[in-house]
Amino acid sequence: MSSALAGPSTPMRAITSTLSTRSAPTIPPATHTYDPLVKGVLRRRLLYNILAPSFAYSWALANVWSKWSQGGPSRLGLSGSLIDCIAPLTLLHTAAIWLLGVVPALVVRNRFLTATPTPASSPSKMFSAALTKRSTTYALATYLASGVALAAVHMLLANVYEPSPNGHPRFSLFVKSRKHPYYLNGRILYMLFSQVTLAGAYLLRTVLLDRLAVRWTQTPGETDTPEKHPFRLARIVTTLITISLFVGLSTLGSTALFGLVRSVVLPVVYALPWVSHFLRPFTAHFLRGPWTLTLLLRGWSLVWRAFFLGVSTAVCWELAESPLDEPVAVAHTTADPALTLVSGIASADGFFKQFAYAELSELASETSEAAIARRSALFADQKYNPNMWTSLCRESLLTLGRDYQLFLRRGQPAPAAVAPPAPPKPATSLPTQPTPLIRAPILKGAPASPLRAALDTLASDGALSTAVATTADGATSHLPELFRSVVHANPSAERAVEAVHKGEERVAGLLAQTKSSWRGGFAGIVGSRAPEPLRAVAAEVGEWWTRERVNRTVEMCLPNRRLDALVVSVLCHLVCASLTEDRYGVVQRDIPKILEAMLSFLAAIEEYHAEVGKLHVPLTSEDIAQLPVKELARRERVALEVTRAGEALSEVSDAIKRGVGQIARTFGDKLAAFRFPPRIARKLQGFVDYA
Repeated sequence: MSSALAGPSTPMRAITSTLSTRSAPTIPPATHTYDPLVKGVLRRRLLYNILAPSFAYSWALANVWSKWSQGGPSRLGLSGSLIDCIAPLTLLHTAAIWLLGVVPALVVRNRFLTATPTPASSPSKMFSAALTKRSTTYALATYLASGVALAAVHMLLANVYEPSPNGHPRFSLFVKSRKHPYYLNGRILYMLFSQVTLAGAYLLRTVLLDRLAVRWTQTPGETDTPEKHPFRLARIVTTLITISLFVGLSTLGSTALFGLVRSVVLPVVYALPWVSHFLRPFTAHFLRGPWTLTLLLRGWSLVWRAFFLGVSTAVCWELAESPLDEPVAVAHTTADPALTLVSGIASADGFFKQFAYAELSELASETSEAAIARRSALFADQKYNPNMWTSLCRESLLTLGRDYQLFLRRGQPAPAAVAPPAPPKPATSLPTQPTPLIRAPILKGAPASPLRAALDTLASDGALSTAVATTADGATSHLPELFRSVVHANPSAERAVEAVHKGEERVAGLLAQTKSSWRGGFAGIVGSRAPEPLRAVAAEVGEWWTRERVNRTVEMCLPNRRLDALVVSVLCHLVCASLTEDRYGVVQRDIPKILEAMLSFLAAIEEYHAEVGKLHVPLTSEDIAQLPVKELARRERVALEVTRAGEALSEVSDAIKRGVGQIARTFGDKLAAFRFPPRIARKLQGFVDYA
């Protein structure tokens, strides 16, 4: 009986199963899938499209300077010219031009390149915004160092190439004088001053044109015509003409400034005490002789040399500029192109994000069998959580939503979050003096015994404890605040801090007032003593510098308009394709919010477009006959700015109209199955009626 009730000899165990609750993986980030592929393509373009042509340009430039310095091919002969092309000194000059002129500018551009333009509506605001950026300081230092280094290399090699007495450029550091051996050579100073002026002017041009931000030239929906892709030779000729005019103005400006420094600034500096003793051994000869302008007219060859050196330097910097909006196709090289692109649109770099959306737009609009299979796999994906369509739709709507909110704020940054109110402090009761207990009998009685008196002294509220507490409080009051266990508010210290803050504010206000008063006084003196034509020119330049451009104000509201157009194109093409390629209907549940987001954006753009259009009133024949020339020029300028503003707004609005119209034509009466807010329904009804 006992053996029957006993358990089996072999212990029981659960049946093992291969089924387990595994959570679906998330879509890999763009840093692991998409960004490395794009960086590889850009790296190859940098090597073959920028570095190699720039080195070839440096070699050609070194040959031109070498031939020019040695008298040209007529003096060297055909064989001498060919040998000079591969001479060690020519190759060394080539490497110096490439390393000192092209590479530094290229490093600065690639380091600080951004996909978001600077929000500024006038040149003065653009310049003020550039002063707060770290990239401006690095660019200025790079251009200055590059320009001075190229000038030093040119003057050093000119002394080698031109050794004859008649054609010697005389680029020695000091003039050849036995009496004054440390007089600085004015020719070297002029060449260096010309390069420094060119560096400052080129930086100003870079800042005003916002060259460190990518300029997207192609917009979605444009036809790929030959006119959109100009010939490389025409682009090179246009660049050379622009650079030549720019350097010519810079050379004239540097010549005038050099004359001003020699004729006006240097005598004023010599009038300062103790300064002339340090400068006289090096620059005293500049105070003698004819005026600088007449001296430069006699040395016109030096001005031409500075001009050609400036053109060579500016072209070196210009070679760092490259068209970066050319399409990048990398998804076809991966096992799952749709997954790569969905991962790429979430890239933290806006530059890569635009590339991903551009390639995804081609995939969404393509009609080949392979593209249809990829879109069907994207809609039916269940391997990832969230799936690919959900991630794509969410990221796209978030992108449109952020730009929509920025547009409603008219390009202004989002207001700072309001801090939650501090919790009220608990009410503290006023300290009260405790009433001491009376140990002595009220009624006169017999005197206490000696034992009773000793016990009363040692009690917690006795005489000894009271004396110890009083002594401790007195000692604590003399301790530093750091070592006190309980910190009490010190009204006198708080008042001292407030007084210091008020003093700082008062000093800042006095400095600002002094600065404005000095500026106003200087402007008044210059305005009262300057001739009338000069004041008119200064007024025109000041008005141009501070005038708000309508088109730039509108562009501030839509800084990512090309990206928004790409997002709209992707969503609309995928929604239209889902009617026949989405077997499970995962896209249909998101159609209402997609259309609501797009039509809300479109309504806001159309309202602002009408508001901007009111700034320009068409001119009539009577206005043209009666209005002065300046007013007519101002109205023409406003009309041009309003037209450009409309083009900027149309980049997004036209994309929305095309996309929503395509959805209305594809779905037709099937859109009645969805529920929309009344304002969205009315807007959508117009597209349905037109379709």
